[in-house]
Amino acid sequence: MIDYKLLEACAEVIRHGSFEKAARALGLTQSAISQRVKLLEDRIGQPVIMRTKPIAATQPGARLLQHYQRVRLLEQELRDDVPDLVEGTGFGHIALSVNADSLATWFVNVPQKLFKELGLLIDLKVEDEVITHQSLQSGRVLGAVSTREIPVQGCKVRPLGSMRYIMVVSPEFADKYFPQGVDSDALRRCPAVNFSEHDELQNQFLHRFFAINPGEFPAHTMPSSQGFVTMAEQGIAYAVVEEHQAAPGLATGRLVQPCRHVIERPLFWHHWNMESRLLSRVNDIVRDEARQFLPPVGKNASKMEKRQ
Repeated sequence: MIDYKLLEACAEVIRHGSFEKAARALGLTQSAISQRVKLLEDRIGQPVIMRTKPIAATQPGARLLQHYQRVRLLEQELRDDVPDLVEGTGFGHIALSVNADSLATWFVNVPQKLFKELGLLIDLKVEDEVITHQSLQSGRVLGAVSTREIPVQGCKVRPLGSMRYIMVVSPEFADKYFPQGVDSDALRRCPAVNFSEHDELQNQFLHRFFAINPGEFPAHTMPSSQGFVTMAEQGIAYAVVEEHQAAPGLATGRLVQPCRHVIERPLFWHHWNMESRLLSRVNDIVRDEARQFLPPVGKNASKMEKRQ
């Protein structure tokens, strides 16, 4: 039988990426956390974490982390039904993975609703939407916003809607770099802004409409969705941004749209395939927020629910 104090220590080390941070989170010494992780590894006969920087889960560690997350969710349901039976603050925890553009727009009210309605403290992993599902595979989160349509093994996937992206620049930037309009040569000479090395959206936009490949243009790196808009308004880059984020700048004249190209990126909600009324309500809240903000992915997508 699993000792959940040992499993809790392991889960916190993986979640925080270090023994020191896990110790602070649990109010224990770093030595105590290390001993619990080692005892768990001795009992199952294999390592559960890779001692890298940051620390990551081994395959058995990821499976144990998934199990721990499920138990935490079921305990929260039990706390709701029999409040005197389960010790603790009364707040549950849920870890979700979301991309920065969603967090800055349609997802912004999700944490509030999860806390006020379900009493959940949310642990958000903000990652590029191309790789958010990897946190689900590793057991670090219970749900993820992703561009991936195919479900992760052991999970379900449902369509959320499409985000529309446009290119924006400041009027001064347009005058300086695009006096004859936007073309491939101009874009190769002026700076863009990328979210990270995983920023496939920018690459997709430039390749599709201008036949420009990654590495063929100078670029800033700004791991902030709002930072994209700010850098464009400051006149130091062109940015491909979600249209709702660009709307205030376009309305006031701080931004202009130098070309009319639009790229749509469909988003999907991945979550574990488990019977849990709490997780079911989390799924409903996420999908309801997306439905209010995003246009549908497509005619057939609204009826789609896939599982692995």
